[in-house]
This record gives sequence, C-alpha cells and structure tokens, in this order.
Amino acid sequence: MIKKDERSDRLKEILLNKKGEVEKDIRLHISRQVGPENLHRVDSVMDQGDLSSLDMGEGVDLALLEMRNNTRKAIDSAILRLDEGTYGFCDDCGGDIEEKRLTVMPFAQRCIVCQRKKEEMDKIEREESVKDPDAPV
Repeated sequence: MIKKDERSDRLKEILLNKKGEVEKDIRLHISRQVGPENLHRVDSVMDQGDLSSLDMGEGVDLALLEMRNNTRKAIDSAILRLDEGTYGFCDDCGGDIEEKRLTVMPFAQRCIVCQRKKEEMDKIEREESVKDPDAPV
C-alpha cells in the first residue's frame, strides 16, 4: 500500500507542477496581450492590411489560449480522478497507464496501446468523412 501512496504522491506533484506551468503561461500570454506595448494598436490609424494582420494574430492568440485552458481543465480533471482513486487507469481497457507516460502527459486517460487504437480509428473516420462528406459523423 505504501508504494501506491508514493506513486499517487509523485503523480499529484507532477500534475500540480504541470498545472502551475500552464497557468503561468496563460497569465504571461494574457499580460502580453493587454500590456502597454500593445497600446499602439488602439492609438494609431490602421489600414486594411494592419487590421487583417491584427485579426489573424488575435485569432491565433485566442486559439493558443483556448488550447492552454483545455490543458488546464484536463489537468484539473486528472487531479480529481487522482483524489477519487481512478487516475492512472486506462478509460478503455482499465489497465494501468505507465508512470512514464503519465510523467510526459499527466492528463492521459488511455494507456499507449488504447491511445494508438483510438488515433487509428479517428484517422479512419476522418478519411471516410473526406471520401463521403454526406456521411454522418
């Protein structure tokens, strides 16, 4: 039982460290967007090219923030599963997810074998939807 508690403690530390990194990155990204160096965007007259570049940049920034926030949510979910005692077990087969995998991707919900199967199935579904765009997804 001690080994399981030690593993849980290590995994929780990994999750909390990763969550801290993601939250720091989100705060940094937001502070850059609202920082004084971006005031020129509001104060200057912009032509169509400037506005287009600004819109494209903001779209990319928003997409990056959304990805980081989704990662933060996944980590929160993993912490909850850890507290419930279900973290580290594959959602598909129920087997253990290797600690090495959880160290690299602490919010993984599948073992590597099941993840590969899922990715292959997703790839097949994407290819089929391209072949037949009217097919239900």
